[in-house]
Parts: sequence; C-alpha cells; structure tokens
Amino acid sequence: MNSSRFWVRLGLYSAFTAAWVSMMGSLYFSEVMRFTPCTLCWFQRVLMYPLAGLIAFGILRRDHHLPFLVLPFSLLGQGLAVYHYLLQKTTIFSQPSSCGLGVTCSSVWIDWFGIVTIPLLSVFGFMVITIGMLMVIAGGENRPNLVGASRWPRWPVPFVVVIALALYAAEAVRAGEMEISLPDIQISVPSSFPFLEFSTDSAATPEPTATPTNQERGESLYSQACASCHGAQGEGVEGLGTPLSDSPYVAELSDEELLALIRDGRAADADDNRTGLAMPARGGQSELSDEQIGYIILVIRNWQ
Repeated sequence: MNSSRFWVRLGLYSAFTAAWVSMMGSLYFSEVMRFTPCTLCWFQRVLMYPLAGLIAFGILRRDHHLPFLVLPFSLLGQGLAVYHYLLQKTTIFSQPSSCGLGVTCSSVWIDWFGIVTIPLLSVFGFMVITIGMLMVIAGGENRPNLVGASRWPRWPVPFVVVIALALYAAEAVRAGEMEISLPDIQISVPSSFPFLEFSTDSAATPEPTATPTNQERGESLYSQACASCHGAQGEGVEGLGTPLSDSPYVAELSDEELLALIRDGRAADADDNRTGLAMPARGGQSELSDEQIGYIILVIRNWQ
C-alpha cells in the first residue's frame, strides 16, 4: 500500500508541476522572448492553462474526481500538440501558408538539437499530466471509499506555484537586463548565384533580375514563410510585421544584408525592430535554404 501510495503521489504532483511549468514556459516564450503564438499554440494554451488551476484546486480539495476532470483536457491537448509537431517536422500534412491571422503553424521558433520545438515541449507537458492522472486512477485513490484519497498533502501546491512564478520572474528580469551585441559579420557572396541573374554593368550595384520561373517560385515561398506577418503583397500586418513593399529600410539593404536578415531572424529587442516582436529565422521555416531565400528577395525587390 505504501509503494502504491508513493507512485500515486508521484503521478499527482508531477502532473501539477508539469501544468505550471508548461503554462509559465509558454508565457515566457510569448511575453519575454516575444515569440508570437500561432493558432494551434493558442488552442493548446486553452487546454493547458485551466489545468494549472484545476489540478491545484483538486489537490487542495482532495477531490477524488480530479483525474476524470483532467484527462479530457490533457488527452485532447496531447493530440493537438502531436499534430502541431508533425506539421512542423514532417510532410505528412499539407502545410498551409497560415492557420489564421498571424504566424504560420509550421513556423519553428526554437529548434534545439534539430528535434525539440515548442510543440514537442507541449507534447511532453500534456503527456506527463496524462500519465500522472492514470497513475492516480491505477492506484485506486480516485475512489472515495479508500482512506488514501483523503490524505493528499496540500503543502506542495503553494510551493510549486511560488517556484514557478519565481523562475518566470527571474528569467524575465534577466532577459530585460541582457544586452546582446553582435559582431560585424563580413559575408562573402559569390559573384553569381545559380538562381539569380545579375546585371553585367560593373559600374552599377549588382541587382537580381527575376525570370518568370524564379518569380513564381519566390511568390510561393513568400506565401509560406512571410505573408502571414508581412501581408500577401508585402503591405504589412498591423501588430505583426512591417510593410516590405514600401519600406525605406528594406530598400537601403543590400541583397546580401537582406538575405542575412531573413536567414538569421531578428530579436524582439533589436534596435531596428519596430514591432517589439521577434522575427523567426528563415521565416519560421527551418528547412528554407539560402537559394530559396534568394527567390523571396526577388519578389520583394520586384515590389520596390
């Protein structure tokens, strides 16, 4: 009985901790790192955030119905998170240019070790909660006729909440105080790209000229990687991305500088960031090559 009670407690408080870590982690990414959540991210938040309060109150009330209240949220959230991850990392599902107003649902904000993205972290969070609740059910402590169910310790609840809030606050303060200085980078660009045709006039600044095929490729890639934030025709989207079609800033950038900007992204606190939102590297499309970015540049230059 003592061994069973240990595993039940482990599942219960692991689920509670996972809910709070997931909630504060998602807030850190959006409110501190300024990563704009996509539609699927919001759906997962709608399912995760209530669990942080629901599990807390369930433990405080020692409610034997808690697992049955939590599992519908965690199972549905886990399914959405798995779908979101597959949308990012595979071609099983078609990848829409946008899953709603805002960044694309296939955008990759973080890509740790080439595997770990935000949806995968969400998968782990929902999975821990699901397994934890199943452990409570398997241990029989969801049944009110057992004495063990009435002995859930209450003290871990405020402890976990305080720790989660403290970690979030510490990271927010650290991010606010951190100054990032990037060294000057000299980019060596070949005199000719296989995907661009340059003017042969040596006195003029080399500028790419679009062929119909390259223009069509660029429009398709722009629609996938850039349109949801910068508009279908580069007109910009209020609160998300600045205009590209009539931008003095973009016009002053060389093709090499523009390529580097798209490839590396831009931090929310960058000096030239006017939206206060982070721009994902490669438009959130981690597989986008420099050659494909070159096609996108052709489209942007054509507007100008």
